Amino acid sequence: MPYLVCKKLNGSAAERWEVGEKPLIFGRGEQSDVRLKDERVSRQHFVVSCKSGVYFIQDLKSTNGTWVNAERVTEVELRPNDRIRAGQTVLVFEVNQSQGLGTVIGELEKQRTGFSTLLGEIPQEAEI
Repeated sequence: MPYLVCKKLNGSAAERWEVGEKPLIFGRGEQSDVRLKDERVSRQHFVVSCKSGVYFIQDLKSTNGTWVNAERVTEVELRPNDRIRAGQTVLVFEVNQSQGLGTVIGELEKQRTGFSTLLGEIPQEAEI
């Protein structure tokens, strides 16, 4: 399931909104589905919608515009990891929910390659 994720400065997710079949309006106004606390965001800034399994973002004639990957857009198809900027708020379009560090380490341990092998090789190289 796709998500729009607002990230903190350290890269971790601050907020996450699931994007489904129903259009989702982002803005600072009370009538928006997702309220962004940013004075540079219009009351109804942009909408994300699904058309035949493809996700699109459309600017709703906002004052400061909607930007995808540093390009101002009126409507564009969203692709994984696209960076969306509205006002001073930056969101990322993620197709799958990010894995936490524990999940990644657990998967590496199951594979028995990479993580444990790398740790075993570091001391050997240091002795040379």
